Amino acid sequence: MTLLCGIRGAVAAGLVPVIVESDAKVVVDIVNLRVVSSVDIGNIIADILYLIHSNPITVSFVPRIANSVAHSLAKLSISSTKDNIWFESCPPCVERLVHVDMPL
Repeated sequence: MTLLCGIRGAVAAGLVPVIVESDAKVVVDIVNLRVVSSVDIGNIIADILYLIHSNPITVSFVPRIANSVAHSLAKLSISSTKDNIWFESCPPCVERLVHVDMPL
């Protein structure tokens, strides 16, 4: 569901083409193999595949150890009761990590 929300947000904000990275290898593999088999998540995967087919979007696997910003944001989201989107700033808990991840 997080992947779908992220892709929807990128499309709505006009941030395509985009590469979406996730540490959820099983989900990334299902999306990239275009497999819609599970009844539980089949509709979510179908929605993701529709958006990918309709927009220049790539979904890539990145191990958690190499994606500290995403991991920290995921931990932050557990304690949040609302959706949060940052465009020109970021939450203080990941600010240092974002600067470390930025290319030179």
